[in-house]
Amino acid sequence: MKKTIGLLVVFALCIMAADFWKKPFTQWSEKDAAKMLTDSPWAKSTGVSMGGAPPPGAPGGLEGGGGGFGRGSLPGGPQGGGGPDAGPGAGPSLEVVARWQTALPVRQAFVRLKYGAEADKSEDAKKVLAQQNRPYEIVLSGPLGAFLPGKPEESAKALSEVTSLSSRRTGAIKPIQIQVSNPGRSMDVLFVFPRSMPFTVEDKEVEFSTKLGTSNLKYRFKPKDMVFNGKLEM
Repeated sequence: MKKTIGLLVVFALCIMAADFWKKPFTQWSEKDAAKMLTDSPWAKSTGVSMGGAPPPGAPGGLEGGGGGFGRGSLPGGPQGGGGPDAGPGAGPSLEVVARWQTALPVRQAFVRLKYGAEADKSEDAKKVLAQQNRPYEIVLSGPLGAFLPGKPEESAKALSEVTSLSSRRTGAIKPIQIQVSNPGRSMDVLFVFPRSMPFTVEDKEVEFSTKLGTSNLKYRFKPKDMVFNGKLEM
């Protein structure tokens, strides 16, 4: 009997930990906030094979530079985000995260990490949280330096040709803007998509796809899991 009760308590704690975003964000721990940015309904990771990274200037590679808009540490492994097309012996894998930067819980996690106990008092934090009706913004974050070794503007141009956001209902939506941070091993790339045809909870799956080197990346998000405080947040 005691063993059964113990298992039920552990199970309940696991459920609570999984749904930490149901609490006010000011009660999130730093670990909770980091998890929101890297492993949640709004953030997925996948492994990208180093075998897919061409040397600078090689044919077929992205000719361009780095990125710096996303925040958050890298997770420990793929979390339902799809994966690159890589064959056997493709080399070691690097974890790359894609997250919805415009989603309110992601913005809450950001201000929680940046402002700590002042997250609900800082005027700058309030401005971040008050932003509404912006275009969809997705940040790709991780050790991207091997794939984006050159000029940021050239990388952005190359990425625009191989990137889309789609659902079965909307079809492929192309980015209207891409910003790549300065070159470095750990880099961020911001992809901006129009809300001209907004996604809804009726869309069973929304896919963000792009390409790094020779690796095709596909991140799949489920809108029904992205409802926050009764509203779809993307």
